[in-house]
Amino acid sequence: MAVQGACTNRARSRIIDRELEFLIFVYISFAANFNYGFSTTYLNTPVQQFKIYINESLARRDTVMNDSTYNLIWNILLNIWFVGFFVGIGLSPVLNDRYGRKVGFLAGNFLAFLASVLRCAAIYWYIPELLITARLITSVCVAVTYQSCILYLQECSPTELRGFMSFWSEISFAIMTLIASLLGTDGVLGGHLFWLLAFAVPFCFIFFITLFFILETPKFLLITAKNEEAAENSVHFYLGSHVDAKEVLRNIQMEEDAEESDISTIQALKDLFFEPHLRRAHLLSCATLQNTVPLWSILLSSTYFLEQANLQSSIAQWSSTAMTLAYVLGTLSGSTVIEKWGRRPLLLIFTLLNILAVATFVLFSQLQPVLDQMKYGCLGALVVYGFTYGTAVGPISWFISSELVPQKYRSITQSTSYAINTIMVVVSTFTILPLYSVLGSFAFLPLYTVPSAFALFYLYRFLPETKGREIYEIVRELRGD
Repeated sequence: MAVQGACTNRARSRIIDRELEFLIFVYISFAANFNYGFSTTYLNTPVQQFKIYINESLARRDTVMNDSTYNLIWNILLNIWFVGFFVGIGLSPVLNDRYGRKVGFLAGNFLAFLASVLRCAAIYWYIPELLITARLITSVCVAVTYQSCILYLQECSPTELRGFMSFWSEISFAIMTLIASLLGTDGVLGGHLFWLLAFAVPFCFIFFITLFFILETPKFLLITAKNEEAAENSVHFYLGSHVDAKEVLRNIQMEEDAEESDISTIQALKDLFFEPHLRRAHLLSCATLQNTVPLWSILLSSTYFLEQANLQSSIAQWSSTAMTLAYVLGTLSGSTVIEKWGRRPLLLIFTLLNILAVATFVLFSQLQPVLDQMKYGCLGALVVYGFTYGTAVGPISWFISSELVPQKYRSITQSTSYAINTIMVVVSTFTILPLYSVLGSFAFLPLYTVPSAFALFYLYRFLPETKGREIYEIVRELRGD
């Protein structure tokens, strides 16, 4: 009976550990993606209210707003995000590799809190320049914290649950895009911009304060900081007291032994482009991220695209919210099958469906002038796009690079592939609206459908399966060992 009771207590302890582990990773995901997802979409639905805000701001300076002035301010407000994101990508290896994932997380969240306060001040005092500055600061910090989050989820979660835990980054991002879209509608906070933006302030503050209580990742502590005792404590913090920390650290040590250790950031960057297996991992990362490019234009301008398909403004607003709801449902669905199906089949199947959803939107929008009911097909295509993106395309694309390279190349691989992705996003978001006014929905084909099709073919040829495998095993496959 005593033995049976001891076994029962151990089983109960493991269940509690697993529940705490899950809550920690969910918390880490929201700490990174609360402000990221909110800031990405709060501009999408209350477009008319922001136009009134800009007009009132200029009127207080005795300046008359015309279409060109409004378009200039609006385009800067939208696209300054990518300038800051690019800067944040460059800062990430410095903060996350040199000083640790926790330092990057804390620094980014502190700036996020400051930026959330500045946004409210910009609305209250009618200073669009301050709103633009706050958006710039936000984009810098979320680029750092997002990469910190992926590194945490990849380096702290158990191998058999690494995909499921990493999915929570995309789930939290999707939930926040939905909340921001919903809050921005006219019936909620869309008519009250100050309170819309004030919504994020207390959450940003809470995340910053509570992040002081999490520990650094065991991989960073063991491989970079060379602190085995702290690494053991970190393993128990994230995986529970029942886990054999020594065994976990031995697997981590094998990852380090697979490559030469203690290299500089410059050397790591050179290796990334000149070592064949690292170059292939980098190309695979860029190919997966190419399929995420359309999301930004759709999140920022889906209301506009649907209005161009002759949907009423109110319906277009709620349709954008429906798309983000489908996005959330997709991420939740994908998280339940990622450890059963694996990364490769899930990514390939849903990337294909995602590309077809964009092509279907083009087809329906071109048929709409002939048969007006086709406009509802455009709505349906965007909903399907959101679901297929959330199920696999977005979540796997953003964490797959961390599963293809050793620890010391992880942050630099993320940064360079994210940088290339940001350039592609900037090019597309700057050109989509002017091109859309000339070509209509056909603009989606050269900007999104064709590049994504080429990327999908490359992934089909070379992407390895990473489910349930240690990183050193995947690296050896890419090296051909």
